[in-house]
Amino acid sequence: MIETLKKHARKSNTIHAVVCIVIVAILLAVTHFAIFDVATGPAKLDITQDPATYEGKYVTIDAEYFVYDYVEHTTTTTKKYGGKSTSINGYSYIVFQSIENEGDESTTWYFYSIYLDKKKQAEMSGKIDQALEYLGDDTDTVDPPEPVSITGVWTPMEPQLERYYRSALAEMEVVEGEYDKIYFYELDTKELGGFNRPLFWCMMAVALGLLLFGVYSIIGIFSNAYLKDINQYLKKDTSASMEAIGMDFSRAHLIGKRTWIGEKWTIYMVSSRAKLIANKDLLWGYYFRRTGRNSVSEMRLYAINKVIYHVPLSEKETHEALEYYGNEQPHMILGYNADLEKMFSKDFEQFKELKYNPVMREAAGEDAFKGI
Repeated sequence: MIETLKKHARKSNTIHAVVCIVIVAILLAVTHFAIFDVATGPAKLDITQDPATYEGKYVTIDAEYFVYDYVEHTTTTTKKYGGKSTSINGYSYIVFQSIENEGDESTTWYFYSIYLDKKKQAEMSGKIDQALEYLGDDTDTVDPPEPVSITGVWTPMEPQLERYYRSALAEMEVVEGEYDKIYFYELDTKELGGFNRPLFWCMMAVALGLLLFGVYSIIGIFSNAYLKDINQYLKKDTSASMEAIGMDFSRAHLIGKRTWIGEKWTIYMVSSRAKLIANKDLLWGYYFRRTGRNSVSEMRLYAINKVIYHVPLSEKETHEALEYYGNEQPHMILGYNADLEKMFSKDFEQFKELKYNPVMREAAGEDAFKGI
């Protein structure tokens, strides 16, 4: 018995571990392994370096001069019963860094774009006003705006965004030159790994859950966790033993590939765990099927303590199992009807009197007679 159950448990655990590892690898790959960049922290963006150096990387920069909110990003939703609604997601801003050149008193301005959520609009409008006031000041009495620390993914501009960006720079009369460097990159704060942040973190939560389950499954391959329910049963019923269960198992009827119906116990596998039921505690059994999204095919067994066991079997396998119960467990009611379900729920004592109690009383009387 032990080797048979272990074999099934190891097979289930191995399949679970492999599936989990494959799905985790896929989730990491499609998100460009961005979680590792987030875990190690963003790189400091050196605006004077070749912008391609940081392409696709998770970076941070103390953005200095916000000068133009040149694109409003929106989402248009078509309503079910006609009409459309438009919501604002955020804005792309033209920003530049002013870097002093070594050896002279000149500075170079490095232009790029930053996307920020709409919640930042009021703050950034204030930053734009401060920057323009400072840049237009001829009295040297206006302080420069405080830099804003921004973290995101350094992303090449998409063609449409680049067109808006070029148009806005032309409107501002900014032209690439010795002291004006134009980068066609946006520091994107709405996405990580190519997905919006809420979806990215949802995917990473799924990956973490699968990773933990995969590790649990790998541990299960080498442990005896599959016997946990049987061991718990033996602690409660000290009159039973693993040897007795094993002996009953050796003579049991195999239903399908993972269910064994013995004279005294029923054992079945659910995933990588072996479940055990004492047949003497069963009152009722029938086949249950539900179709649709959450489809179910199972044998339902009802016990004296009102616990319902869900044994994963096909209709044919269930009928085979119920035939064995009918021949060997005379105290069980077999088959379903609404009246039985109503009685089980509303008048449990009367339900037991249908078959279970009379058979048990007769068995007790025969045992007493044998003892005379």
